[in-house]
Amino acid sequence: MMKIYTALAIFAFGISTASAQAPAVKVDGGKLSIDTQKTPQFTASGVKDKNWRQKDWLEVDLPFQIKLPQAAGGRNGSLESMTVNYYIGLNAQTKDNKFEVVKGTFNYVDIPAGQDCHALAYVSPATLRRLLQKDNFTPSDIKAWGYEVLVGGQRVGGDSSVSGNAWWEKTDTLSINEGVMLAKTETPFGILWGDYDVSAKKQ
Repeated sequence: MMKIYTALAIFAFGISTASAQAPAVKVDGGKLSIDTQKTPQFTASGVKDKNWRQKDWLEVDLPFQIKLPQAAGGRNGSLESMTVNYYIGLNAQTKDNKFEVVKGTFNYVDIPAGQDCHALAYVSPATLRRLLQKDNFTPSDIKAWGYEVLVGGQRVGGDSSVSGNAWWEKTDTLSINEGVMLAKTETPFGILWGDYDVSAKKQ
């Protein structure tokens, strides 16, 4: 009997601890906007120009808002960090008939509460050409998309173009390409749009 009481006590303690560790932040994310962005063209003095042409990048734009408890600052507070996993399914298949999926994981930092926020991520023209076997990416090359938001290692939000379906977990039919998505600072877009998007650290 004593062993049963001990086990129940440990179980109850585990539930209490898990509840205490659950993140109080709420993330209200919208649908991913996936579109093309042309390579930006800048001019500079004192350098020899190069002959090059603009190419098409894949840009992911995630609109969202966060809510924090009063103890963390409420509407005047900021979240130290949150992780977003992106999954972009392409209309392209490998030789063994698996659909190509681009996965990106980013750690977004210093996110203000109570404001309209945006998170950006990119796939380069060279990577798109390798996966799609063509130039000139268009939104019609997207088969499906999804994302997950994690705070403190726990899932607090997400969405998918396939309703109620975490399609990216069906890995036997997919070819997952990790590490090929880029943060804005890793691209030619790094100096653009000021504070439109939150800062990202690639994982």
